[in-house]
Amino acid sequence: MDDFTQRFVIGHGAVRGEYVRIGPAWRAMLERRAYPPAVTALLGECLAASALFTSTLKMLQDDGRLSIQIQQGKPVSMLVAECRADLSVRAMARVDPGETPADGAALTELIAGATFALTIDPGGDYDSYQSLVPVESDNLAETLNEYMTRSEQLASRFVLAANDQACVGLLVQRVPEQGGKADVDTDPDAWNRIDTLTRTATRDELLGLSGDEMLHRLFHQEEVRLMPERAVSFVCRCSKERVAGVLQMLGSNEVRGLLADRRFIEVDCDFCGQRYTFTAEEAWAALAP
Repeated sequence: MDDFTQRFVIGHGAVRGEYVRIGPAWRAMLERRAYPPAVTALLGECLAASALFTSTLKMLQDDGRLSIQIQQGKPVSMLVAECRADLSVRAMARVDPGETPADGAALTELIAGATFALTIDPGGDYDSYQSLVPVESDNLAETLNEYMTRSEQLASRFVLAANDQACVGLLVQRVPEQGGKADVDTDPDAWNRIDTLTRTATRDELLGLSGDEMLHRLFHQEEVRLMPERAVSFVCRCSKERVAGVLQMLGSNEVRGLLADRRFIEVDCDFCGQRYTFTAEEAWAALAP
């Protein structure tokens, strides 16, 4: 597969991992969007991270989803990367007009003053919940590593990379003890060793090597058991009916202003670029209770 996640277990099970690579689906998302390279890289890393997180969640129902959301930052004013339980993904970003972040800009430079949130909607009748992620590091992977340590108390290591061709991520985690027993007893240094090896993964290697090559490069002296690959796909669930709901949120005054100079309203989906056109009659109908 070209777009997939793959779970793996190292040694006696004291360490588990997940690898994700999104190529064609990622390029399809970018076809109608024009982002500066630094924003493309950040958005792709967020998308890879959302897929890694989703792959590790057991509580998601069929309609469940996880999203990474960044709001009210500068120059990136909004960013959303979403992965659903079926591993369908979508992502978008907005940049302040006239702003072109420098290539390789640090995370703190891209989203200064932003609210960074991780939202999990389990689906079904379960309530969604949101966690705020402190941004104190210059890159996304380290920010997520610190978040996992603080909030989940689960030793984890993310490494992420993205450009305009692919977004790639690797996550390794120390498996928590269960029932008073732990496989770490047979290999007490397993986590420290795997964590150290994972840290050596470079951006060029993540983007340039296949999944098998990457895992072999890092863990060729370890016993690695690979699980079946699972497909990732780009799916946007926008529709004219959903966009009509946006018009309803804008209210009559805003709609009246949009119709002042023309007899229709055009709305583009931020995720896929699909354009929806509403005649004046359709726009006013959307506002009807």
